[in-house]
Amino acid sequence: MKQAFLTDSAAVADIGSGRLRKGVALAVGLSLGVLASGAQAGQTLVFGHGAAEGNPRSLAAERMAELVDKYSNGDLELRIQGAEQLGSDVQMLQQVQSGAIGLTANSQGALATIVPKANVFGLPFLFDSPQAAWQVADGPIGDEVKEQAEQRGLKVLAWWSNGMRQFTNNVRPIQAPGDLEGLKMRTSQDAVTIDTLRTLGANPTPMAFGELYVALKQGTVDGQENPVVNIMSSHLDEVQKYLSLSDYRYETTPVVIGLPTWQRLSEENRQALAKAARETTAFQRQTLLDQTDELLKKIRENGAMKVNTVDTEAFRKATRPVYDTWQEKLGGIVNRAQKAAQDANQSTADSRRDDHS
Repeated sequence: MKQAFLTDSAAVADIGSGRLRKGVALAVGLSLGVLASGAQAGQTLVFGHGAAEGNPRSLAAERMAELVDKYSNGDLELRIQGAEQLGSDVQMLQQVQSGAIGLTANSQGALATIVPKANVFGLPFLFDSPQAAWQVADGPIGDEVKEQAEQRGLKVLAWWSNGMRQFTNNVRPIQAPGDLEGLKMRTSQDAVTIDTLRTLGANPTPMAFGELYVALKQGTVDGQENPVVNIMSSHLDEVQKYLSLSDYRYETTPVVIGLPTWQRLSEENRQALAKAARETTAFQRQTLLDQTDELLKKIRENGAMKVNTVDTEAFRKATRPVYDTWQEKLGGIVNRAQKAAQDANQSTADSRRDDHS
């Protein structure tokens, strides 16, 4: 019988069937404890995320669970709970921090509420491509964010990708910054996003992703911003008229475990978990790129939404004040991230030219 980080017979049955309700997840976890006592071999971690089935985050979680089982020789199990079954990204991260669940593939904005330096990844127009963002996340800037996370009781195992974010809405195409004026735009709990949209004249409205479809359908909000894969995997094309391709900001997907949970794992299982997270990263990132290309082609072919591009330079100019705001809040990491991004943007552009030469 395995030791479990969230277990009794009723809870295991509920988790295994995928029906653990959001409202009870934290209470169940805390009431049952982080790690059952006893000398039984084996450990089980609940792995929560907010993505729909088939989304690259969901597919990568399944792949990571398979690798963990392989590398731990069956001694460590990841029990996956997706589609916000355990609550919003913020709630899941809080549960990970408290030890109520094992780990989560979460959102950058939620992490930044605990680890402020994580905000730096989402500065507007910092990255020209996802590949440039990966270089920065996998380098010294990412390590600096990881260090602050550990100071706050969290360990980042990997930087998966949530991709470049785009605008959708039901009022008009977004082509110039002024087109966002007055639009009520749903955002995640991401301070940089909120500052950016407010700077552009929109009315940012934080809301859990699981509530977004109904809010758009009912007109509670006019639009939202998300990567194409998230838009389509959650069927937002059914309730949005316009898709404006801007690549206005990048967002990483941190895979996070609570330090107390990490420290309770055996050294062998820590190595298995870390190796599985690293190896799944390339799969998750490439799956996101592939799905994005496929879905954009599908959108253009079926006309589900009217697609346009934006005046990128006008948006860059309009969002420069956001950098001043975050320079004051975060200090030197903003300048370091800008320099790292500049180098990464150049190197990835050079690599693409070499590939096509």
